[in-house]
Amino acid sequence: MKERPQQMEQPEKSSSIWLYFAFIFIVFGTKAVIISNFGSSVPFWDQWDGQADNLFRPWFEETLQWTDLFINHNEHRIFTTRALSLLLLYLNKGVWDPMFEMYVNAVLHTAALLLMLFLLQKGLQTGTRFTLFFFASLLFAVPYGNENTLAGFQAQFYFLLLFSFIFLWAVTRFGTGSQLWLPVIAFTAIMSFFSLASGALTIAAGVATLVIRWLCGIQRTRSTGFLIILLFAAFVIALYFTPVVPHHAGLKAKSLLDLIIAILCATGGGLLYIPVVVFMIRQFYRKPSAVDHSWFVFALCLWVVGQIIAIAYGRSSGILSSRYLDLFSIGFLLNGYCLLSMHQDGNNGKFFKNSAFVWLFLVASCIGFFIPSVAEDIIKKKTVCLHYEDNVRGYLKTGNVTFLQKTPYEEIPYPDAVRLKSFLDNKTISSILTPVVNSNNTQEGLGLYTERSKKIFYVIGCILIFWGVSLLIIGSIKSNK
Repeated sequence: MKERPQQMEQPEKSSSIWLYFAFIFIVFGTKAVIISNFGSSVPFWDQWDGQADNLFRPWFEETLQWTDLFINHNEHRIFTTRALSLLLLYLNKGVWDPMFEMYVNAVLHTAALLLMLFLLQKGLQTGTRFTLFFFASLLFAVPYGNENTLAGFQAQFYFLLLFSFIFLWAVTRFGTGSQLWLPVIAFTAIMSFFSLASGALTIAAGVATLVIRWLCGIQRTRSTGFLIILLFAAFVIALYFTPVVPHHAGLKAKSLLDLIIAILCATGGGLLYIPVVVFMIRQFYRKPSAVDHSWFVFALCLWVVGQIIAIAYGRSSGILSSRYLDLFSIGFLLNGYCLLSMHQDGNNGKFFKNSAFVWLFLVASCIGFFIPSVAEDIIKKKTVCLHYEDNVRGYLKTGNVTFLQKTPYEEIPYPDAVRLKSFLDNKTISSILTPVVNSNNTQEGLGLYTERSKKIFYVIGCILIFWGVSLLIIGSIKSNK
């Protein structure tokens, strides 16, 4: 009788493959359609400094040092994004095309989300697993983080997700199997921090999980104690090397009240995070063994809470900015997972069902609240990008400075027209711009086919969305038989 679950495990996994494809098709397909319709090959704001002047120009002029990949970009040390940018520039034969970067970022984001689902579903039964994937497909198809989706220089958010998920899984597996988990922990901890400053909180979530297990008497071993000390030291070092940007002080919470208000805004007044809170409290009472899958979920809960608090403190007034919603949407999914997990554990009473219904209603209301503003932002982005293209292309073609003496953000893609002119006047920078932006360029590379690629990816995106929705419908019919 003990062998039966193991015998049934493989068919269950095989029958779930279509769920992964449905999720990939819907999420990536949606991103491809949005990028193809509303993306632009004109670099925007931080790209001129962070990529053009500080990365690509030194690269071509052979003055780039390997340490330059680790210098700060605002509060962050975005080594992973810089490395990816150089790789894509090389693959694109020296043509700098933000559209190409957006499509690659879409793949990266989809892959990170898919990895999270793969790790989460291990604790669910087949029927519940379908509900999780269905909810995730609908949730992540909405482009909350359109500011990240429609910018080539935002890969750091997706790298943070990818390395954080692997790190938290490895930490919760440590001491329960292969010794290879230790190098995985070390590598992903480093890469999390060198993706985004809040990667330090990824390390903190791992430390907190191990300490809680230790205090609960679950994993009190010498190797675990050593790992706790090692990771705590890494967390302190990460904090020490996190840059402080003086002119960003005005963006931070001014008081405890500001911090609390920002946290409440990010959590729907705290109501949307009730499932996570209940799950974490249950974990203390249940005290499952170290090999139990719930510890990964617990660590992920700590990670999400840490990210919310960090953003609420560092960007109090802009807590609901589009770029942060890609992180907050992970919290939505995690709360949904906690509800499914508790339902699977036998919580099927009337109170639980009513509470779950209320939670779903609140989530749907929040999504409905964001959709109009998201649509407005995307449409506005397209309008201003057309202005960017006209003005930048016009200056590069004629040299007439009046093309740049216009309203920043609305008509030119940089806050300072004089500095933007210095970028465009630099031969190294102007020569790597795609021909869509600089008609004087005739390099061979993917940049030459941007307009054609946009049409191709748009068609591919539409087909993938159709396939993904079809798979979910067919799977729903089969699961109800």
